[in-house]
Amino acid sequence: MVPSGAVAGSASWWGVLAVSPEMSSFDPAESDESVSGESVSGESVRSDAAPAPTVAAELPAIGSAQSGDEDRSSCEEATDERLDFRVVPAWMMSGLVSLAVLAALGVGATGLFGSEIRSEVPWLPTAGLGLFALLALWTVLQPFLAWQRWRFRVDDKLLSARYGIVFHEEKIIPMSRLQHVDLTRGPIERAFGLATLIVHTAGSEGATFRLPGLRDARARALREQVLEARGDDVV
Repeated sequence: MVPSGAVAGSASWWGVLAVSPEMSSFDPAESDESVSGESVSGESVRSDAAPAPTVAAELPAIGSAQSGDEDRSSCEEATDERLDFRVVPAWMMSGLVSLAVLAALGVGATGLFGSEIRSEVPWLPTAGLGLFALLALWTVLQPFLAWQRWRFRVDDKLLSARYGIVFHEEKIIPMSRLQHVDLTRGPIERAFGLATLIVHTAGSEGATFRLPGLRDARARALREQVLEARGDDVV
């Protein structure tokens, strides 16, 4: 026999369960859906944030493309050649020989007409010595400056060169314009083992182009390269 108090207590608890809307509307399936909804929304947030790394990942590709262009340009610049450095003392010696001839002429003129020059223009001998000193300095410096500026390139289509100290000049000659190629070696060039490649082109303007300061073997190789690129039309 169950006591009446226990029956009344159980009845009151069931009444609370029946009356409370929160307890009566609780559904485990909805709880699972809400949890899954949060996870889905979390995935959507992460999927929305996913393109940012994609853009960042494209940046290295752009950088690599730019670096590739730079590498190609650097490779193209690396094909330019310099003259052999031995051309510097060769040019210097040639300039000093010319300067010695000029000095001899000046001394001869002074010996013949020195008294008349001093009486008419007393400052002229001093000015002549100053000019001679400037010419001697330029004769020493000019070969090195010219060598620094000289660049040339020879391929199957073009012969190009850049040179000049005060006035910079760039010359581009298509292989189709070449007529014939010569090699010359003066006494000073032979002393330094150098040669000059002379290219004769079609047309009246700039019909002859000289490429100086080449090692003898390199000059011969360039001549053969030009002849092969030009074909049978070269004499």
